[in-house]
Amino acid sequence: MSDLHYKALCIFLAVLLIASNVFWILTRPESQTIRLNFAYQVGFHYGVSIIMDHFDLVEKHSRGQIEANYFKISGGSTINEAIVAGSIDFAQMGTPPAIKGIDQGIGTKILASFGSKEHEAWTWRSDVQSLADLEEGDVICVVKLFSIEHVGLIKAFLDMGKTKEQADAVSGFFSHSDAYQMMEEGTIDVDFTGVPYTLLYAENSRYRKISGDTEIWGMPLAGGVFIGRATLDKEIVDAVLDAWMEAVEWIKDNPQEASEIIGPVYDYTEEEAWELWQKSGIVWNATFGLNVLEPQSNIMYQLEIIDKQLNNTDLLFPQILEMMK
Repeated sequence: MSDLHYKALCIFLAVLLIASNVFWILTRPESQTIRLNFAYQVGFHYGVSIIMDHFDLVEKHSRGQIEANYFKISGGSTINEAIVAGSIDFAQMGTPPAIKGIDQGIGTKILASFGSKEHEAWTWRSDVQSLADLEEGDVICVVKLFSIEHVGLIKAFLDMGKTKEQADAVSGFFSHSDAYQMMEEGTIDVDFTGVPYTLLYAENSRYRKISGDTEIWGMPLAGGVFIGRATLDKEIVDAVLDAWMEAVEWIKDNPQEASEIIGPVYDYTEEEAWELWQKSGIVWNATFGLNVLEPQSNIMYQLEIIDKQLNNTDLLFPQILEMMK
C-alpha cells in the first residue's frame, strides 16, 4: 500500500469514527428522572417527610435521578390502598396498618422508624384506676380498628386474663379531636391518644393517666414507620434512606427551625408549633422501636388481625436490618 493510499485510509477511518461518535451522542437515550410519590399522615412525628421535601433531600442523595412528590394522606388503610393502586411508593404511617399491608402481600417493607411517640390512656373518672376497671358499657377511644391504640388495648386485656371480645366491647372509634371533646363532655370514659392531646390532659387536673404503650408492651414503641415498595432498586432505596437519615439528624440538630417548618403544614403558628414541640418529648431515631415489630406482629397474628407469622426479615428492608445489628 502506497503512502498516499495509507493516508487516505487513515483519514477515512478518522472521519468514520468521528461520525459514529456524533451519531451515538445524538441518539443515545437521555438519563430519565424517576418520579416517586411519598405519603405521610398528620402529626409532628410525621415531619421527617416534610423536612425531606423542604430541602429536596431525596433529589440530593439520588444526584437528581429521583423527583420526589409528597402528599398528606389521612389513614394507614388509605395509604395501603394507594400503594396497591400504584399511586404511592414510600409512606410514613402507623405500625399496625404497615404490618397488615405486608401480611396482605401488597409488596412493601419497613425502611425506618420515626422515633418514639408514647400513646397514653387518660380518664376523667375517679373510679377508673386502670384499664382493668373498664367494663361493658364503658367506652375508651382507640381511634380506628387495628390502630396501635386498639391493638394495645387488646394486648392489655389479654395480659389481664380478659378476652379480645371484652376489649372490643369497650372500644370506641373516634378521631383524636372528637375524642378530646367527648372527654370534656363526659360522653366517653377513657381516651387512648398521643401528642398533643396527652399534653392537654396532663395540664388539666380533671384528668389522670392510667396506662401507656411502654407499660403495655414492656418497652417503648416506634411512633410509626416509613415503608417502601420492596421491589424498588437497591440504589433507589439507599438514596431514600440516606435522605431520611439526613432529615432525622437535621431535626435533632435544629429543633426549633424544624418545628417552624413542620408546624404550619398542620396549621400551627410558628410559636404554637415550637411550644408543642418542646412538650412532645419525641425521640428522633431511625431504628427506635423496630425491635418491637416482631412482638407486635405476633400479637396481631394471635388476634387473627393478620394471617401469617412475620419475622424481621419479612418486615424490614435489608439496609435497616444491617443498621440494627
